[in-house]
Amino acid sequence: MVITAIIPIMLTVGIGFLLESRRSMDVRVLATVSLYVLLPCLIFNSLFTTPLTLGEALPIVYVLVLTTAALWVLGTAVSRLRRMDRDEESCFLLTTMFMNAGNMGMPVALYAFGERALDLAVISVVIMNFAMNTVAVYYSSRHRGGSRDAVRTVFSLPSIYAAAIALVLRAVVHLTLPKFLLDPVRMLGLATIPISQLLLGIQLAKARTQVGDHLSSAIGPNAIRLVLAPCLAFALVSLFGVHGMTAKVAILICAMPSAVNVAIYTTEFGLQPRRIAAAVFTSTLASFVTLSGLLLVLAAWKA
Repeated sequence: MVITAIIPIMLTVGIGFLLESRRSMDVRVLATVSLYVLLPCLIFNSLFTTPLTLGEALPIVYVLVLTTAALWVLGTAVSRLRRMDRDEESCFLLTTMFMNAGNMGMPVALYAFGERALDLAVISVVIMNFAMNTVAVYYSSRHRGGSRDAVRTVFSLPSIYAAAIALVLRAVVHLTLPKFLLDPVRMLGLATIPISQLLLGIQLAKARTQVGDHLSSAIGPNAIRLVLAPCLAFALVSLFGVHGMTAKVAILICAMPSAVNVAIYTTEFGLQPRRIAAAVFTSTLASFVTLSGLLLVLAAWKA
């Protein structure tokens, strides 16, 4: 499982990294296509066609939300004990609370457990997109007095509408779309996986020059993000009696490295971007080791 799940991602991310190393890439076009076309198609197709039941989907939501909330409580407590200033606290929270559910979570779930796991991972992407464009934007910009545009940002992204339309058509209207309409949506959605990995490699290559002076500050957030977060998720799935594929995907998603988007936000709003880039870069590299170990554990675990 480790070879089939991790090696393909390392190769694709590595290609993106090498591409950026050889020639400077403008990621805005790829990011825009992925965000406004490919990801909405994947979300719509997954939610519209998935055989998942509500009982399977909801545990992903509350495990993800409760794990993130627990990390917020922990991060806030640690920042108080260490007497961090507001900017340091924001950096600490951003790199521990928000995981890379899209670029890493979806492909790892797909390669490790198949299409059913991908459908579950898509639900986590919808939740994290909402959290990233509200809470993460707030913490990235609050040194400027907060962000009044956070809610507007959420509702400007098509993913939330793709999810809503799919759920309404399926659960309320009970409409079946013809194959000639679903096929192009499905094909565009499938392109999300390789494009997101290439984007991750390109973004890591751009961040590599910003890592130098902040490696030591990344150790704590990385340990929380890669080790403590999946332990919290495991405790929650045990507490709530979540079983099977749902439990494994919930734990796997919570074990993902720090989200690349937090580096984008903090660069945009001027919140110590080099420090954030160091945490994102090192946590992504370290995750290839920690995720390999976790996959071995999940493969042997009779959930």
